[in-house]
Amino acid sequence: MKKTLLLLILIVGVFAAVACDAATTLSTTDTETTSSATTTDTTTDTTTTISTLDPDSLEANIPAECADVPIVSGWVPTWCEEFNYEGPVDSTKWRHQTGGGGFGNNELQYYTNRAENAYVDGEKLIITALREDYGGHDYTSAKIWTQGLKNWKYGKFEMRAKLPGVAGTWPAFWMMPRLSVYGGWPASGEIDIMEHTAFYNIDNVVGSLHTNAYNHKIGTQISYGRETPGLTTGFHVYSVTWNEYSFTWWVDSYKYGTYVFNPAAVAYGDFSIADAWPFDQEFYLILNLAMGGAMGGTVDPQFVIDTYEIDYVRVYQRDYVTEDSGAPRAATALEAAQAVGTTAYVFWTKAVDDNQVRRYNVYVNGVFFKSVSLNIVKLTGLVVGTPALIEIEAEDYAGNLSPKAAISVTTTEPS
Repeated sequence: MKKTLLLLILIVGVFAAVACDAATTLSTTDTETTSSATTTDTTTDTTTTISTLDPDSLEANIPAECADVPIVSGWVPTWCEEFNYEGPVDSTKWRHQTGGGGFGNNELQYYTNRAENAYVDGEKLIITALREDYGGHDYTSAKIWTQGLKNWKYGKFEMRAKLPGVAGTWPAFWMMPRLSVYGGWPASGEIDIMEHTAFYNIDNVVGSLHTNAYNHKIGTQISYGRETPGLTTGFHVYSVTWNEYSFTWWVDSYKYGTYVFNPAAVAYGDFSIADAWPFDQEFYLILNLAMGGAMGGTVDPQFVIDTYEIDYVRVYQRDYVTEDSGAPRAATALEAAQAVGTTAYVFWTKAVDDNQVRRYNVYVNGVFFKSVSLNIVKLTGLVVGTPALIEIEAEDYAGNLSPKAAISVTTTEPS
């Protein structure tokens, strides 16, 4: 009996052990499958967040204030004022210019830093012109700028705004030089991205340049206009793109003006390179609403109040360094002009690069002379009657160099 009972216990134990092994195996298999699935999901998520951006690229260093601003056609946002706060303008971005006196244009307003004239309402900046006696003037308004805080050389400068519509108002979005290295206005340049005058044409937007050679005081300013209905009843986007040798103006998505520096006009003209093109220096941004004056025209006698509403101001730049893939081609069509005495001009057709030519290195008889951003140079120190070998070497923003292009220049005695 005992033997039979012992045999039954042994048989039951064997079945129990097999059952436990089977259960353990199933449990282990389920756990491994779940773990494997979890690991796969985690690996997939991690892979999608790996960045391949060059850490030195503009795109990898977009400031937080521009995080929601898209990159369009290679233009990377590098400075953004979205006016998404309330109160006075951000003092880390803007400063007020205050005072009056006409500003050289017979303007009628007195600029203040009061909330009555400039206030951010949480969505936009509102610059308000008022009819009031203040500081010996009949009107008040506001003017802000980035002078002393931020300056730029080249880029895309953009604003979205609704313009005032009462006759006599003169809103502007423009730039002036950080330093007047070529002299006082207009010698060091002025860049008008947007100007508008309801008195002369309420549906027209204007973009202009002012230099010693080209300015409104002598009637030679470089200006472009675009008829755009609704400038004073809705928001529109105004911008300019600026590089080493050209400007292009836009309203919304319409390109309405392009000016390209003309080296031949200088080489065969009566003015200097800087007189024609002082735009190789840093400039700062300005927003203001003037009253009356040379462009504002006659103020409506019933004027009481009007506003210039700015949704945002943004600055974009292109990454010409990390995206560069090759050296520039050589400059072509070298030509000499006004080769008299110890000086001469040499100009050429711009070199072609996959991104952008930064400058041209100029050599005289094998010795480095200077670097220039435009496709023209004025040579000095030449010897009358002695040929000089002039070589031009294009350099891009990544430091790649083109083959040198050469021309022989011999000056004559002054007449």
